[in-house]
Amino acid sequence: MRKALFLIALAVAAAVGYIALVKPYVKDASYIATAPDTAMAVFTFVNPTPFTVCITGAEVLKPPGVLAELHVTEINGTLVAMRPIDKVCAAPFSAVKFTHFGYHLMLTGNITGDVEIRLRLSNGEDLVFAAARTQLEIHIH
Repeated sequence: MRKALFLIALAVAAAVGYIALVKPYVKDASYIATAPDTAMAVFTFVNPTPFTVCITGAEVLKPPGVLAELHVTEINGTLVAMRPIDKVCAAPFSAVKFTHFGYHLMLTGNITGDVEIRLRLSNGEDLVFAAARTQLEIHIH
């Protein structure tokens, strides 16, 4: 009986430690030039926590003067449009892929070199990551 209680206590301690240490993160970040002074940041937002976490805003830290806005691309027949959105949520233990034909960050301003971006999260934390320019160039209306 003592051994079983010890194993349960150990499992609870491990779960609490996991929840305390694990944080959402970004992987495979880059940006795609779409027009002069406009680009799309694409990446995968990974939520390894047992709670839903939403991206509620974004800002470009470097280079200065570049603006970021959460967008989604919508396709209706032959019409492609991008519209601003308030948030993007990732369910527990899941990931959301930001792509040029889905969720993405629209960047506007004089964009050169690597871009450093801060995401504001619904859990009160900020997530900072770098995105490098890809050679792919697209133009969407």
